[in-house]
Amino acid sequence: MLKRILFAVLLIAGACFNVIAQSIKYKSVSNQDLTYVLNNLQKRYVYTDHKTLSIAVYLVADQQGDVDAPADCKAPGSIYVAVSEVKPQQYVYKLNPVCDPKFVNWIKSKKMYKIAFSYGPAAKRKTATIGITLKKLVVE
Repeated sequence: MLKRILFAVLLIAGACFNVIAQSIKYKSVSNQDLTYVLNNLQKRYVYTDHKTLSIAVYLVADQQGDVDAPADCKAPGSIYVAVSEVKPQQYVYKLNPVCDPKFVNWIKSKKMYKIAFSYGPAAKRKTATIGITLKKLVVE
């Protein structure tokens, strides 16, 4: 009988310690740019080749009225490109704000990964291509 009681007490104590060790905690993120991006994120497009690079393209609404955004634009937005390789190198690039950016597609290229996106007011839409490597972007 004493063995059963001792076993039950040890079982309950072990369960209590396990629950305490796994308590959920949080901390406030103090990086203003990260806070802004996450609160205004509209779309995310991801490309991974699993051998060298993982690329994520984020369209972020510029609701703060960025001074670089076009004055006549009703829906300014920024494009962020996050690039990481299999090794722990990671980079994030931000293109200047443009009017109503829209992701078009991924473009295959032998030298680098590329994305196409359109931007501008409805009557004057333009298309841009961005070449992506780990350590730089090339605007075409």
